[in-house]
Amino acid sequence: MTYNTIPDLLRRKAVQAIFNTNTMNAAWPTWLNIIQNKLGNNYTENDIINLGDHLAEIFQSTSVTGRDQAALSSGGTAWESLVCWYINLCTVGSRVVAIKTMSMVPKPIQDATTINYSNFACNTESDITVVIFPDAYDYNTDINHLVINDASGIPIPITKQGKLNNSILDFLTERDFAQTEIGIIQCKTNWNDNAQIPMLWDMIYSAGGFRGRNITIGRNNFSIQNAPNFTYSFVTVPSNSRANYNPQSVAVKRVTNLSGGNYWGKATTLGVARSIKEIFNNNYSSGSRTNLRNDLRNALNELNTNGDLDYFKI
Repeated sequence: MTYNTIPDLLRRKAVQAIFNTNTMNAAWPTWLNIIQNKLGNNYTENDIINLGDHLAEIFQSTSVTGRDQAALSSGGTAWESLVCWYINLCTVGSRVVAIKTMSMVPKPIQDATTINYSNFACNTESDITVVIFPDAYDYNTDINHLVINDASGIPIPITKQGKLNNSILDFLTERDFAQTEIGIIQCKTNWNDNAQIPMLWDMIYSAGGFRGRNITIGRNNFSIQNAPNFTYSFVTVPSNSRANYNPQSVAVKRVTNLSGGNYWGKATTLGVARSIKEIFNNNYSSGSRTNLRNDLRNALNELNTNGDLDYFKI
């Protein structure tokens, strides 16, 4: 099996982008050693999915100590990169793609998630944007057998300089917006300091804005309200090692009812947070014709150094 569909190419581009950062390159040798120890030899799809129970441990093996702005920024970027890598790894072969680099997010989705405060437009703290492409021919077909024409009947190049062309993504997402699902993930290393942020953003999205206060969602006639599904999730390490998280904690209550759920990089604790491995079944299961577990099982042989999915570097 080859991984050469439009979602596959976008996934490759998104993962390669995080490996092109100094933060990821500095952390990866240490992370990889732990990941390989967790997976063991002849690992299965279950072993990969279960890495979600250990992402906090993996991240903290290289976490920056201190609370100055540089340390917080470096740690936040590393956590976002690790979560983005993990989500894409667990969704290989599906139509689900996680994107950390905002410039790679299709323009209609950037527009749909924009918050307008009077004449001021801003994007949410979307550390990771997840796109679930429609179950349609253009997203399930090898690009070597695919021709996509614009409104004038002129073919649009699917790739440019060997990588997926952003223009084709913008065109398809605009054309198929009503069938494209969207997920936003806010990644924070610290839970206590940041729980109120996703709570407030999710309120705005769920309410469709506050028109009496001149706060609206979307621009250029794209809005999440026109997408078939939209989820807003919170994923934390958490780095507050001394915190006593329980169902009555203020930080827990703030994210309990997020539309996409709240997760952490550890095993599920009922009433507190679910393991990040539960985010797939909760939010993104529609992105596979069979199920995401089967897609991952079928991809295992391609994850080696000579396979189509070697860009995951495991």
